Amino acid sequence: MKVPIYKKVPARLEDILGPKGRDEFLDFVNFNWNLGSKILLEESSNQFEKRLTEEVGKIKTELSEFKNSTDQTSTSLKGELTNLKTEFAIFRSEFEGFKTEVRSEFAAVRSEIKSEIAVCKFELRTEMTEMKLELKEEMHSGFLGIYKEIAKIHQLISIQTKWILATGVSITVFMPILMKLLDRYLTQLP
Repeated sequence: MKVPIYKKVPARLEDILGPKGRDEFLDFVNFNWNLGSKILLEESSNQFEKRLTEEVGKIKTELSEFKNSTDQTSTSLKGELTNLKTEFAIFRSEFEGFKTEVRSEFAAVRSEIKSEIAVCKFELRTEMTEMKLELKEEMHSGFLGIYKEIAKIHQLISIQTKWILATGVSITVFMPILMKLLDRYLTQLP
């Protein structure tokens, strides 16, 4: 059992209530004080959990959407690479046919094709590097958004905590004042 908040009542009130009434009144006041504190803490906790669940759900949705977007981009890149491989394979087979037909011109054609392949490889690598950088930037901006959401949640939690503490302090400050006012009122009664 919690330690009673109030152990004494004003003398005038004790005279009116008597020892048994005084004890019952103190038990009543302490019980209601403890019950109110418990209800306040439970309600604050429930609201916090609900808000946290909502925010986490939003973040999960955003992460899922971001993952789907990156999966689609990856699939698209894989398709393009497959097409390039197919085109390259076709080009190679045509080149073999050309090689057997024109043996004398092969050296010149071969050097030309090697330079074209080098350019294609260079362009492909450049494009892939650019795509990789774009993907990294998109991922970075996505995570930045998540960090901002977490910062907002942290700020909301901080504000709720301040309100809870302010409520607790207010109750602690005003309860003795109310008790004094009650005492004055009771002492003025005939």
